[in-house]
Amino acid sequence: MSSEPKQPDRPSAPTRGLEDLGYVAGEIAHDFNSLLTGILGYASYLKTLLPEDDKKFQAASAIETSARRAAEFTRRMSECSHKEMPKPRPVIINQIVEEAVNELSAVAAEKVRISTKLGAPPSLVLGDPNALFRAFFHLGENAIEAMPNGGILTISTRPFVSGGGSVVFDNLAIPEGNYISIIFSDTGVGIPGSLLNQVFDCFFTTKPGGDGLGLPIVNRCVRKHEGFLRIDSREDGTTFEILLPILPSSI
Repeated sequence: MSSEPKQPDRPSAPTRGLEDLGYVAGEIAHDFNSLLTGILGYASYLKTLLPEDDKKFQAASAIETSARRAAEFTRRMSECSHKEMPKPRPVIINQIVEEAVNELSAVAAEKVRISTKLGAPPSLVLGDPNALFRAFFHLGENAIEAMPNGGILTISTRPFVSGGGSVVFDNLAIPEGNYISIIFSDTGVGIPGSLLNQVFDCFFTTKPGGDGLGLPIVNRCVRKHEGFLRIDSREDGTTFEILLPILPSSI
């Protein structure tokens, strides 16, 4: 049996799962959001009628919080439902990374330090800046959640050149060309080897209260940008690396 790395074969199983999820999400997202808008509106109105020390006020606040979480869950499902990348344009990856870092700094726990090493030149990638931002944010958010007791999240970029089939990401041979590598590395709780093949499955999560959509969204975004993604996880941390093709005109 040949041991040569296989060439890219898309859509992959996780991507097909996202396509199925996307069909369902596209059907229900609008109606569900309409219901949530009503719940949020009435909960907010009830709070204006009650003193803050009243148990009924606290109950209304709990309803409001739950509805907002449901709205966020629906939004993330909707991200999976987009079948086409809207308005791709040349973007500078380092700028997108910096924007994601700014947002992640606002949600990181006090004990989590974010370090950046943006060593890649300002090369251009053809893509959707909003989708890329969300993918980078989800990766950072996932890393922060893996460090409940604190740690370091290192986000770096660097140029990457593939000479052809000798370079492999997740059993896929990287075509010859110039890429930009985006790396998210944390010092948190690693992912058991037995679960690595499931982390990109929709709704799969090991976190209490997690929705299991962050990493599938990342996976789908990378593949929509004709990129590649690999994961390396050990007991002392996890590293995700993304490769995105650089526009020839910017080399």
